[in-house]
Amino acid sequence: MSDDVHATVRFRDADLVEALEAAEEEHGSRSEAIRKAVATAYGSGDGAESSDDTGLPVKARDAHRKLVEWAGIGGRLELNTAESVLANHLNIQKEAVRKVALQPLKANDAVALHQGLHEVTLVVGRLDGSEIEAAEPAASTSSGEAVADGGEASDRLDELAEAGAEVADGA
Repeated sequence: MSDDVHATVRFRDADLVEALEAAEEEHGSRSEAIRKAVATAYGSGDGAESSDDTGLPVKARDAHRKLVEWAGIGGRLELNTAESVLANHLNIQKEAVRKVALQPLKANDAVALHQGLHEVTLVVGRLDGSEIEAAEPAASTSSGEAVADGGEASDRLDELAEAGAEVADGA
């Protein structure tokens, strides 16, 4: 039996067709572009899944870019929020985010975890492994400082809590 496998793929999504055409230019042929994409996505063991000098898998590097976009270097995200955002962005199950993205980033000192009293936050660092400097010292971090949902829900909960306290005081 031959080691070569022939596969035919049809793309109906215009965005995928455009991406394939761009990858074709980069890799020289559609076949090579698809081979590279499969090797990158599923890891062929020949180093294809890490294409730069960081040694990180592609999904981990994409995850880091998204974390920097959301919180910035030194910024904080609630761990649960970060996992949800990354699962959406990387198109993987939320349960797989830690293994696929966060563990490689943590091993490379690109993220750190901070255990607070009421929550776990993810502190975003640099990919070069330099020490992570948090935007705020850990001792002064309150639950509202970590990026969660843009703050609107948290602000609304604070308003409701204050209104409840006023009603209790007046009763």
